[in-house]
Amino acid sequence: MNETTEQLIEGCRRGKRNAQLALYKQFAQRLYIACLRIVGNTSDAEEAMQDSFLKIFTRIDQYKDNLCFEAWMHRIAVHTAIDYVRRQTPEWDELSDNYADPGSDEPSEDDIQYSVKQVKEATAKLPAGYRVILSLYLFEGYDMEEIASILNIQPPSVRSQYLRAKRKLLEIISAN
Repeated sequence: MNETTEQLIEGCRRGKRNAQLALYKQFAQRLYIACLRIVGNTSDAEEAMQDSFLKIFTRIDQYKDNLCFEAWMHRIAVHTAIDYVRRQTPEWDELSDNYADPGSDEPSEDDIQYSVKQVKEATAKLPAGYRVILSLYLFEGYDMEEIASILNIQPPSVRSQYLRAKRKLLEIISAN
């Protein structure tokens, strides 16, 4: 962490508005992108990002200086975005532990050529439950157990939702 960020953190701990504004300007775009990947629309992403900063500023005394500050903020933003999705009550498919993934006639991942733009557009078209799990796993780097814990669902359900989300994503991309 650079010296400027440390000074901003200390200013925020003292309640200085100029330090909060500078911290906001420095990290707003990154947190917005993380929120957008999870909630899927710009207005909710903006609200989630704003709420994230409110939580960051009110909980800044809980930040421990030996941790990565950006990762700490990012975690708050991800959890806030997940809360926004939960308010929309996505449907999570609970499956038994002995669930077997059925074979499919859909195109394989190797048969589809896609760009970053296509993936972003297709991800935005996914149902909320699929989008959250796909985003947490692929973009945020959580493993299946962590996602299950965050979303309060069983790990086999997370795996199946991830596979379904991936399959649906490939269907959307191949249709375009």
